Amino acid sequence: MPHDVAVVGFDDHPTLAAAVDPPLTSIHQDPRRQVREMVAMLLRLLGGERVRARHRVLPVSLVRRESA
Repeated sequence: MPHDVAVVGFDDHPTLAAAVDPPLTSIHQDPRRQVREMVAMLLRLLGGERVRARHRVLPVSLVRRESA
């Protein structure tokens, strides 16, 4: 069975994902970058700037561990 199924998580938590058995392959997003983007938009809003609703796609990476 383990060779027939691959499991991939999302929002990689390095300590937790590596601690499970088998270690979980996961998609990693940089939380610092997410916070920077949110704070920048909030500051623009607080400064009275008109901010259009938009989708912002931030980079992600695949952290390969043993589950996939």
